[in-house]
Amino acid sequence: MNKKLKIFLGIFITFIVLVLSSVFEILIKSNIDSIPTGVGSQLGILIISILLINIFSKKRIIEFNFKKVKLQQLILPIGLTVFLLLIRQLIPLVLGNEEHPAVVSMSIVQQLLFIVGLASLGEELLFRGFLQNMLNPIKSCGINLYKIRLSLPVIISGILFGLMHFALIGTGASFRFVIQIVIFGIFLGTIAGYFQEKHNNFTYAFIVHMTANFSGLIFSLI
Repeated sequence: MNKKLKIFLGIFITFIVLVLSSVFEILIKSNIDSIPTGVGSQLGILIISILLINIFSKKRIIEFNFKKVKLQQLILPIGLTVFLLLIRQLIPLVLGNEEHPAVVSMSIVQQLLFIVGLASLGEELLFRGFLQNMLNPIKSCGINLYKIRLSLPVIISGILFGLMHFALIGTGASFRFVIQIVIFGIFLGTIAGYFQEKHNNFTYAFIVHMTANFSGLIFSLI
Protein backbone atom coordinates (compact mmCIF):
# COMPACT_ATOMS: atom_id res chain seq x y z
CA MET A 1 0.00 0.00 0.00
CA ASN A 2 1.18 3.52 -0.81
CA LYS A 3 2.68 5.14 2.30
CA LYS A 4 0.70 8.38 2.03
CA LEU A 5 -2.52 6.43 1.46
CA LYS A 6 -1.77 4.24 4.49
CA ILE A 7 -1.30 7.28 6.73
CA PHE A 8 -4.46 8.96 5.40
CA LEU A 9 -6.51 5.78 5.84
CA GLY A 10 -5.24 5.32 9.38
CA ILE A 11 -6.39 8.76 10.51
CA PHE A 12 -9.60 8.75 8.44
CA ILE A 13 -10.71 5.28 9.58
CA THR A 14 -9.98 6.16 13.20
CA PHE A 15 -12.27 9.18 12.87
CA ILE A 16 -14.99 7.03 11.28
CA VAL A 17 -14.71 4.47 14.11
CA LEU A 18 -15.28 7.22 16.68
CA VAL A 19 -18.35 8.43 14.78
CA LEU A 20 -19.74 4.91 14.46
CA SER A 21 -19.10 4.25 18.16
CA SER A 22 -21.22 7.32 18.99
CA VAL A 23 -24.04 5.89 16.87
CA PHE A 24 -23.58 2.56 18.64
CA GLU A 25 -23.90 4.34 21.98
CA ILE A 26 -27.21 5.92 20.95
CA LEU A 27 -28.58 2.59 19.74
CA ILE A 28 -27.54 0.77 22.90
CA LYS A 29 -28.96 3.43 25.24
CA SER A 30 -32.25 3.55 23.33
CA ASN A 31 -32.74 -0.19 23.80
CA ILE A 32 -31.05 -0.77 27.17
CA ASP A 33 -31.68 2.29 29.31
CA SER A 34 -29.99 0.79 32.40
CA ILE A 35 -26.57 0.52 30.77
CA PRO A 36 -24.08 3.18 32.00
CA THR A 37 -23.34 6.13 29.72
CA GLY A 38 -20.35 5.53 27.48
CA VAL A 39 -20.39 1.74 27.59
CA GLY A 40 -22.08 1.49 24.19
CA SER A 41 -19.45 3.63 22.50
CA GLN A 42 -16.63 1.68 24.16
CA LEU A 43 -18.13 -1.58 22.97
CA GLY A 44 -18.33 -0.15 19.47
CA ILE A 45 -14.68 0.92 19.57
CA LEU A 46 -13.60 -2.51 20.84
CA ILE A 47 -15.53 -4.56 18.29
CA ILE A 48 -14.64 -2.42 15.26
CA SER A 49 -10.97 -2.15 16.31
CA ILE A 50 -10.65 -5.93 16.63
CA LEU A 51 -12.12 -6.34 13.15
CA LEU A 52 -9.83 -3.68 11.67
CA ILE A 53 -6.68 -5.11 13.23
CA ASN A 54 -7.64 -8.61 12.11
CA ILE A 55 -8.28 -7.51 8.51
CA PHE A 56 -5.24 -5.22 8.16
CA SER A 57 -2.94 -7.75 9.84
CA LYS A 58 -4.01 -10.55 7.49
CA LYS A 59 -3.35 -8.29 4.52
CA ARG A 60 0.05 -7.46 6.08
CA ILE A 61 -0.70 -3.75 6.05
CA ILE A 62 0.09 -3.49 9.76
CA GLU A 63 2.06 -5.60 12.22
CA PHE A 64 0.23 -6.22 15.47
CA ASN A 65 2.06 -7.97 18.32
CA PHE A 66 0.39 -8.87 21.60
CA LYS A 67 3.01 -10.80 23.54
CA LYS A 68 3.72 -11.74 27.14
CA VAL A 69 6.02 -9.54 29.19
CA LYS A 70 7.95 -10.15 32.39
CA LEU A 71 6.89 -8.31 35.53
CA GLN A 72 10.22 -6.50 35.90
CA GLN A 73 9.81 -5.10 32.38
CA LEU A 74 6.62 -3.34 33.49
CA ILE A 75 8.14 -1.48 36.45
CA LEU A 76 9.17 1.58 34.40
CA PRO A 77 5.96 2.03 32.33
CA ILE A 78 3.74 1.43 35.35
CA GLY A 79 5.82 3.70 37.57
CA LEU A 80 5.82 6.50 35.00
CA THR A 81 2.06 6.18 34.52
CA VAL A 82 1.36 6.33 38.26
CA PHE A 83 3.66 9.36 38.56
CA LEU A 84 1.72 11.10 35.78
CA LEU A 85 -1.53 10.30 37.54
CA LEU A 86 -0.21 11.67 40.84
CA ILE A 87 0.48 14.98 39.08
CA ARG A 88 -3.03 14.84 37.61
CA GLN A 89 -4.45 14.42 41.13
CA LEU A 90 -2.82 17.67 42.24
CA ILE A 91 -4.76 19.76 39.72
CA PRO A 92 -8.08 19.65 41.65
CA LEU A 93 -6.26 21.12 44.65
CA VAL A 94 -5.69 24.25 42.58
CA LEU A 95 -8.70 24.39 40.27
CA GLY A 96 -11.26 22.56 42.39
CA ASN A 97 -12.44 18.96 42.34
CA GLU A 98 -14.85 17.67 39.69
CA GLU A 99 -15.94 14.11 38.98
CA HIS A 100 -16.33 12.47 35.57
CA PRO A 101 -20.12 12.63 34.90
CA ALA A 102 -20.29 9.16 33.34
CA VAL A 103 -18.15 7.52 36.04
CA VAL A 104 -20.08 8.98 38.99
CA SER A 105 -23.17 6.95 38.06
CA MET A 106 -21.23 3.65 38.02
CA SER A 107 -20.69 1.22 40.88
CA ILE A 108 -17.14 0.12 41.72
CA VAL A 109 -17.70 -3.18 39.91
CA GLN A 110 -18.96 -1.37 36.82
CA GLN A 111 -15.95 0.95 36.88
CA LEU A 112 -13.61 -2.04 37.03
CA LEU A 113 -15.39 -3.76 34.14
CA PHE A 114 -16.13 -0.82 31.87
CA ILE A 115 -13.42 1.76 32.66
CA VAL A 116 -10.43 -0.31 33.73
CA GLY A 117 -11.17 -3.24 31.43
CA LEU A 118 -13.31 -2.32 28.44
CA ALA A 119 -12.21 1.29 27.87
CA SER A 120 -8.51 0.52 28.35
CA LEU A 121 -8.54 -2.33 25.86
CA GLY A 122 -10.84 -0.79 23.25
CA GLU A 123 -9.17 2.62 23.12
CA GLU A 124 -5.67 1.15 23.00
CA LEU A 125 -6.62 -1.25 20.22
CA LEU A 126 -7.87 1.68 18.16
CA PHE A 127 -5.18 4.29 18.84
CA ARG A 128 -2.09 2.15 19.36
CA GLY A 129 -2.99 -1.24 17.87
CA PHE A 130 -4.48 0.20 14.69
CA LEU A 131 -3.70 3.91 14.21
CA GLN A 132 -0.11 4.00 15.45
CA ASN A 133 0.76 0.96 13.33
CA MET A 134 -0.87 2.57 10.30
CA LEU A 135 1.38 5.60 10.81
CA ASN A 136 4.57 3.49 10.73
CA PRO A 137 5.72 4.97 7.36
CA ILE A 138 6.67 8.17 9.23
CA LYS A 139 8.31 6.33 12.12
CA SER A 140 11.74 7.71 11.18
CA CYS A 141 10.53 11.25 11.92
CA GLY A 142 10.20 12.52 15.46
CA ILE A 143 11.82 14.42 18.30
CA ASN A 144 14.47 13.55 20.87
CA LEU A 145 13.95 14.44 24.52
CA TYR A 146 17.20 13.71 26.36
CA LYS A 147 17.61 9.95 25.78
CA ILE A 148 14.01 9.36 24.75
CA ARG A 149 12.94 9.40 21.12
CA LEU A 150 9.31 10.09 20.33
CA SER A 151 8.42 9.20 16.76
CA LEU A 152 5.64 10.94 14.83
CA PRO A 153 3.34 7.88 15.04
CA VAL A 154 3.66 7.97 18.84
CA ILE A 155 3.09 11.74 19.00
CA ILE A 156 0.16 11.80 16.56
CA SER A 157 -1.66 8.84 18.13
CA GLY A 158 -1.14 10.39 21.56
CA ILE A 159 -2.50 13.79 20.51
CA LEU A 160 -5.52 12.34 18.72
CA PHE A 161 -6.24 10.09 21.69
CA GLY A 162 -6.26 13.11 23.98
CA LEU A 163 -8.41 15.20 21.63
CA MET A 164 -10.96 12.39 21.47
CA HIS A 165 -11.90 13.23 25.05
CA PHE A 166 -13.46 16.52 23.97
CA ALA A 167 -16.51 14.31 23.43
CA LEU A 168 -16.94 14.37 27.22
CA ILE A 169 -18.53 17.80 26.83
CA GLY A 170 -21.57 15.94 25.54
CA THR A 171 -21.88 14.09 28.87
CA GLY A 172 -22.31 17.32 30.81
CA ALA A 173 -18.69 17.77 31.93
CA SER A 174 -17.42 21.33 32.26
CA PHE A 175 -14.98 22.68 29.68
CA ARG A 176 -12.33 23.14 32.41
CA PHE A 177 -12.61 19.48 33.40
CA VAL A 178 -12.50 18.30 29.79
CA ILE A 179 -9.35 20.31 29.08
CA GLN A 180 -7.65 18.58 32.02
CA ILE A 181 -8.65 15.16 30.69
CA VAL A 182 -7.53 16.03 27.15
CA ILE A 183 -4.08 17.13 28.31
CA PHE A 184 -3.73 14.10 30.58
CA GLY A 185 -4.89 11.89 27.70
CA ILE A 186 -2.22 13.26 25.37
CA PHE A 187 0.53 12.47 27.88
CA LEU A 188 -0.94 9.05 28.68
CA GLY A 189 -1.33 8.16 25.00
CA THR A 190 2.25 9.24 24.31
CA ILE A 191 3.58 7.05 27.13
CA ALA A 192 1.53 4.08 25.93
CA GLY A 193 2.66 4.57 22.34
CA TYR A 194 6.31 5.01 23.31
CA PHE A 195 6.53 1.71 25.15
CA GLN A 196 4.57 -0.14 22.49
CA GLU A 197 6.96 1.10 19.81
CA LYS A 198 10.07 0.52 21.92
CA HIS A 199 9.19 -3.13 22.56
CA ASN A 200 7.06 -3.72 19.44
CA ASN A 201 4.44 -5.12 21.78
CA PHE A 202 0.83 -3.91 22.27
CA THR A 203 0.79 -5.38 25.78
CA TYR A 204 2.74 -2.38 27.07
CA ALA A 205 0.19 0.10 25.74
CA PHE A 206 -2.67 -1.85 27.27
CA ILE A 207 -0.94 -2.16 30.67
CA VAL A 208 -0.13 1.57 30.75
CA HIS A 209 -3.73 2.54 30.00
CA MET A 210 -5.17 0.01 32.43
CA THR A 211 -2.77 1.19 35.14
CA ALA A 212 -3.91 4.79 34.66
CA ASN A 213 -7.60 3.91 34.83
CA PHE A 214 -7.18 1.57 37.79
CA SER A 215 -5.03 4.08 39.69
CA GLY A 216 -7.60 6.76 38.96
CA LEU A 217 -10.27 4.54 40.51
CA ILE A 218 -8.14 3.94 43.60
CA PHE A 219 -7.42 7.66 44.04
CA SER A 220 -11.10 8.51 43.71
CA LEU A 221 -11.96 6.02 46.45
CA ILE A 222 -9.26 7.43 48.72
